[in-house]
Amino acid sequence: MKKLISTLPILFLILSALACGSFSPPEDCGEGIGGTADEALFSQYFESMELVRASDWQPGTPGENGVEFAEGENLLVMFDVKSGVEVRACIQNTQGGGQLAFDQTSSFSEGSSEFPVGSFDPGAYVIRVIVDGALVKNFPFTVK
Repeated sequence: MKKLISTLPILFLILSALACGSFSPPEDCGEGIGGTADEALFSQYFESMELVRASDWQPGTPGENGVEFAEGENLLVMFDVKSGVEVRACIQNTQGGGQLAFDQTSSFSEGSSEFPVGSFDPGAYVIRVIVDGALVKNFPFTVK
């Protein structure tokens, strides 16, 4: 019994750490945002869209979980807009437990545009590109 009582504080600390750690579900970008992107809605507003390094506008290296970027690299989403549109970029950490890494909405007019999303800590992420409350593009990526 004494041994059990002496291990309870340790067990409590372990359970507390697990409850606050990476085992909790990640925040999401909202109701119905996730899964398959609406390609028809994407085509209505955009000619093209790509996730690139801000320094040289080059895409990352293909990897297991989308493209890979180095830690500290600033990223941006480049795209060609067919007509004026309000775009929301919501970035989820897909390893769970964290808050949204980025969530911002901006308006863009016809032509080439870029949406800077910043740099990220090492981990796996997905950028959800949202127009009119609907998912139009997913960009999974990893920061090494």
